[in-house]
Amino acid sequence: MAESSSKLRVRRRDARLKAAETRGRLIVDDDGDLVFTEAAADPESFLEQRLYPLDAVDVKSVAWCIMWGIAVGKGQTSYWQTQQLGMPLNDAIADPTPVMTEAARRLGMEVFASIRMNDTHDAFGKPHGRLDYPLKLEHPEWLLGDESRKGDFKAAPEALMWSGLDFEVPQMREDRLGWIRRSAERYDVHGVDLNFFRMPWFFRRGREAAGTPLMTDIVRGARRILDEVSERKGTPLLLGVRVPGTVEICARVGIDIETWLREDLVDRLLVGGGYEPYSSPYEELVKLGHDHDVPVYPCINCGLPELGSDAAFRGAASNIYWAGGDGIYLWNYQYRNAPRIGYGRPQPAVYELLRELASPQALAGGDKLFGVENVERVGPYAIASHPTQLPIDLGSRALQVVRSVRLRVGDDLGAAHRDGRLDRAVLTLDLHGVMPGDSTAVQVNGVSLSLSAEPGAVSDGGDDSTQMHWDVPADAVRPGDNRLTLWIDERSPEARDAVTLNEAWLQVTYR
Repeated sequence: MAESSSKLRVRRRDARLKAAETRGRLIVDDDGDLVFTEAAADPESFLEQRLYPLDAVDVKSVAWCIMWGIAVGKGQTSYWQTQQLGMPLNDAIADPTPVMTEAARRLGMEVFASIRMNDTHDAFGKPHGRLDYPLKLEHPEWLLGDESRKGDFKAAPEALMWSGLDFEVPQMREDRLGWIRRSAERYDVHGVDLNFFRMPWFFRRGREAAGTPLMTDIVRGARRILDEVSERKGTPLLLGVRVPGTVEICARVGIDIETWLREDLVDRLLVGGGYEPYSSPYEELVKLGHDHDVPVYPCINCGLPELGSDAAFRGAASNIYWAGGDGIYLWNYQYRNAPRIGYGRPQPAVYELLRELASPQALAGGDKLFGVENVERVGPYAIASHPTQLPIDLGSRALQVVRSVRLRVGDDLGAAHRDGRLDRAVLTLDLHGVMPGDSTAVQVNGVSLSLSAEPGAVSDGGDDSTQMHWDVPADAVRPGDNRLTLWIDERSPEARDAVTLNEAWLQVTYR
């Protein structure tokens, strides 16, 4: 006798809450591409490269990219051929998903099948140098654009969007539901994540609002599929979604996250692309998720250039915990700017930071960087990202304009100072166009800062920029959002060009 929907819902909610307790605070995404490297000579060597290092630092949850993220090379089998046609992926690993799921189960780790809902790496030639997926080849009229849009996607975002499939096409929506069903039925996963950020375009321009109900129907369909499979397997399968970072930005691309949560369709919420890990107002979706008993994991995009240091990661993590996040979704940790054994393989010591990121208590005493993001880091993902604040123009003359930016600081510097734990807080600004004789005034929450008296307080930042450092009184900084205000106070008579603020960093060190 089939289980009633109300009883299944109660069991699923219980499983959701239990999973949130047991998975810990970190979810690490794995895009699966190492199954194609020469180092992955067999399943065990693949696990030694990617899964076992996570187990060694007590990570309990992996989002395994089951679809487009497995980056094959020219002439190799595509993963859709493995899933839909039963073709072995390569000689060493016929299908990498059972390898990952069985090992994760053995290690007591949670594993979700992560499905990229509209990946467009093929727009610029990856992985085959051409379009490969049947729907795209057989029905080019279903694409969001055409090959005339090819080019540098950093300069023209359309160059990354054109090969996406239009979600207004019913066959496209059925194709995605087919991936969800196969993933749930075929593999021993704990759940399925629908990745709506990689890539975040689903409709032709101007059709997002009209397409929003169709997106909701897809998520309803995913929920029905997982509930059906849950009943047959005798265990609840959970549904996660990765969406842009606010309700407004979700709506911008055709996502009605409020309805998804209100209808109890979602069991975990992965938030954002992680391109603005310092400034994103994650607290809105954190509260919305918690209002519906759904845990929320804001994203850190670990491949960003500014995230090379452990201090930078700690700052981003501190801000996520300040916003109330249940944990952190780590995108591309294997590609962070750190010592590595080879492609996608950090040195074992690099993984040790994850122990700190998983514990707000351990994180508290670690040195940190807090920053304000620059638009260049977001690139074509701006449509699905929170607006960046930099660069800003300070004008070409003294006292011409006064500018302010929001600097989020998750740590309580005042409390650390009173407890004797704080060593120093230093604000570093990267300014373009500054000349000898110029003077820049800087305030934090209305408190004027003094230029550091130490040697090197003003230095060449490269590319015609100047780095300047100010000491920051601990009591001037409050936990959460702070107002950083600055202007040109004095200007050299020879100066002609405008001064531009490109980067802002607060470095916090502890004793």
